[in-house]
Amino acid sequence: MSGGFRKIIRKKPFLAIAVSSLCAVVFGCAMPEVTFYGVTYPSKPLDAQIDVYQTALPQREYVEIAMISCGDTDDNWNMKQILEQAREIGADAIIIRGRVGTYGVGVPVGTQMVYGVSEGYGITAVAIRYK
Repeated sequence: MSGGFRKIIRKKPFLAIAVSSLCAVVFGCAMPEVTFYGVTYPSKPLDAQIDVYQTALPQREYVEIAMISCGDTDDNWNMKQILEQAREIGADAIIIRGRVGTYGVGVPVGTQMVYGVSEGYGITAVAIRYK
């Protein structure tokens, strides 16, 4: 995300939402959603390294700063968007938590209950800062 767009987001959030929505409609790409857990941090440079954890947690102490989700069907697009957002919110790393659209359902069939789980699309990650 360019520095100019960052200023627009901070000063005119409605305009940023409109631009993001237009991108999603025109290009068919899902835009990331960020849920902050409290403290905010300054943005990192566009080329800053963001560590990615999926099967193991970081060995260093850290604090969780936000949840980032992107619900597109293209995982490469999702990761790119999540990493850009991680830089924007000042994260040092992300921990992949799973799919955006993962859900389970139970359906009664006769006297039995049948359960199913659907592996959805998109990616959800927790943005962290090292202590």
